[in-house]
Amino acid sequence: MVGVVSTIKHVSRIRGLVKIVASLATLAMALTGPSQTYHGESFVNPILDASPKRILLIPLDDRPATNQFAQMIGEIADVTVDTPPREWLGRFTIPGKPDYILDWLERRNLAQYDAVIVNTDMVCYGGLIASRTTATRYEMAIRRLRRLWTIRKKAPATKFYAFSAIMRIAPTSLKSNVDWRDSLTTLAVYRSKITGKPTKSQQKFIAKTQAALPAGTLEAYDETRRRNHKVQQELVRMLAANVFDYMVLGQDDAQKFGPHVAETAKLESMASNLKATDRVYFCEGIDQHANVLLSRAMLASSHWSPRVKIIYADQEGRALVAPYETETVEHSVMDQLVASGAEPARGDGSFDYALYINTPKPREAEFDSFVGALKTEVDQGFPVAVADINLGVSGTGDPRLFDALSEEGRSMKLLSYAGWNTAGNTIGTTIPAANVYLYARKREVDPLARELHQRQFLLHRLVNDFEYHRYTRPKAYEIQKELGENKEETYGPQFDSLNEFVKQDVYQRLMAVYQSQFQGKTFFAGNHLYQLDGLESVDIGLPWPRAYEVRIGFVLKAQEVNIK
Repeated sequence: MVGVVSTIKHVSRIRGLVKIVASLATLAMALTGPSQTYHGESFVNPILDASPKRILLIPLDDRPATNQFAQMIGEIADVTVDTPPREWLGRFTIPGKPDYILDWLERRNLAQYDAVIVNTDMVCYGGLIASRTTATRYEMAIRRLRRLWTIRKKAPATKFYAFSAIMRIAPTSLKSNVDWRDSLTTLAVYRSKITGKPTKSQQKFIAKTQAALPAGTLEAYDETRRRNHKVQQELVRMLAANVFDYMVLGQDDAQKFGPHVAETAKLESMASNLKATDRVYFCEGIDQHANVLLSRAMLASSHWSPRVKIIYADQEGRALVAPYETETVEHSVMDQLVASGAEPARGDGSFDYALYINTPKPREAEFDSFVGALKTEVDQGFPVAVADINLGVSGTGDPRLFDALSEEGRSMKLLSYAGWNTAGNTIGTTIPAANVYLYARKREVDPLARELHQRQFLLHRLVNDFEYHRYTRPKAYEIQKELGENKEETYGPQFDSLNEFVKQDVYQRLMAVYQSQFQGKTFFAGNHLYQLDGLESVDIGLPWPRAYEVRIGFVLKAQEVNIK
């Protein structure tokens, strides 16, 4: 450590200068005008009361995005997020075990939890993929919800949050439906655009398209949608009856038109009639809502809402509808911001952090200005979160933005970063992580653990969201093709080969990003200076028999720098 210490000029003065630097930064921001005023109390407010310590999560399935992310965000604030045993959560087309999970839930003392977050698709059907099939009858789904209601009554003081997926238009991508799933999707959208009685031409198109589908396919699809919609109507009634304190209905992959539009309108109307509109939010995406509700549960316990200044890469991008979504970018951002427990910056211009959103296909001049402002704020030490939703249909981030963040170790200075799959998924990961970190700075937690877990999730996102999806996944698809497989499903020795490639490639990328952006960097935790000095317990692998997502685990390590 002596060498490190000697490289820091006047390091013995660092502790004494921290508060001065923070004050000057706040003043500098204030001088730029009301819209640029940083509400600096996020870093200096006293400890909040009633801080949660344990939250129980019944996730959507066993993928990293649906449970690991929430657990990592919880760790930032020293909150344990308990989930049922992973083997009960299913795997891809193998459904989870709702009755086992309800047994498990019933055996736990829910009064010891500060909040319970429940995905009702897991409770009713066995997870997201199972919710798109007819395997579970409506009556069974309702019976399981009634049991959940009974369990909830035993812990009336514990907050219950629920979320459910409004069924996406397309069926699950499988080997078995690769030849006809696009036709089914086209037909579902086409029918939704018809108003009144179909014309002869429309009837002819419907009949021709349906004839190209396997017998019974359309009927099963319609039956599944009807069941799910009826179950979600019951969820709205349960919310109105105070079974849940708050609920998010997330729109799974969709388009501007489709059967989901009428379903959502019906559910919104029900919520209005039952006077429950202030406790149910309709948001884009579904995989990220454990993160969103985790943030809400924490912030609600403290009665604090971070104020967020939102900066878009291109103002025209606010009105765009991102791929796989129904609402505009601005609508999606505001829905998830409020659902997370945060709020947009007030008219006086004060804010707790800035949220930079790289909109779809920004114009070059606007993008350059956006990146310039982003770099300036980060370099000056202001709290900044980044959501890259310029993802395209492939769901991969913008390399120009990633490069700008990588310059001069800038990425490690962010509050949070995300850029994966869809705009909704990305927004609902960036915002909760930033919220929870600032919340953690207001409560009595181990400062070193807080700072390490925040950086751990940040590094996780940089590698998982950008490096994996931009580089590893396309190569993995090429390997699947060479093995005679398609990207939907791979099993046996072919999967082993695929998984081994992913492990090696992601490990190299993880270490490269760590070494270039994090290794040797110093940070304060409380009044102590630390230096990042390694990764431990690295664990990488494909969670499902496909290359669409990856599970990455590791522990970020640091040593204290002895200041003399």
